[in-house]
Amino acid sequence: MIENYFADLTLAFEKHANPSVAKGAKAYMRNKWDYYGLTSPLRKSLVSEFTAKNGYPLYNELEELVHFAWEQPQREWQYTAMDITGKFVKKAEPGLITLTEWMITNKSWWDTVDYIAPNISGMLFAKYPEIKMKYIESWLHSGNLWLQRSCLIHQLRYNKTADRALLFNLCEQLAGHPDFFIRKAIGWSLRQYSKEYPDAVIDFVNKHELSPLSRKEALKVIDSKQ
Repeated sequence: MIENYFADLTLAFEKHANPSVAKGAKAYMRNKWDYYGLTSPLRKSLVSEFTAKNGYPLYNELEELVHFAWEQPQREWQYTAMDITGKFVKKAEPGLITLTEWMITNKSWWDTVDYIAPNISGMLFAKYPEIKMKYIESWLHSGNLWLQRSCLIHQLRYNKTADRALLFNLCEQLAGHPDFFIRKAIGWSLRQYSKEYPDAVIDFVNKHELSPLSRKEALKVIDSKQ
């Protein structure tokens, strides 16, 4: 059982819990989640020590691991499950996208989605391009804020290999979205692309009606160089 596998890590998390840090983290996240109060470097160090001693779970145990982590009240468990899942992406099967979709749509907030979309979903789409558009289209029209944000930011790690037509099409279709997280993601995705193709982003921004937030974010890197 995954609970038994994680027994030592549970003890380590509890031993290093810091109520003061936990209180600040909870407030920062609008009181949505509980925390042990582990800083990111400390948490990663504890997980690294744990996996060095206990090894990683089997690939076919990932779903159980993720569900166990998502059932825990402390947010550090969700971060841990994301990091471990990310380790399997290079040898993952295309069906892993179903699990990542579940991760995006449960206990959803920017802190998990912004890791999952580019580092797990995006890498799976790069590995298995034949499944990409099925999910992108589904997510785009889902009405789910976090799936739509995932569409926009899944290419953040692609750099020069990003699909320009897809990126611009998604930004155009979601440009009128009223939510902050979508408007921010439009700008973020365009800003990332502008690092490689500034002229293309300038041209897109000038020809489309974007929110002030999206436009500002999209041109940040470009404006900083002028």
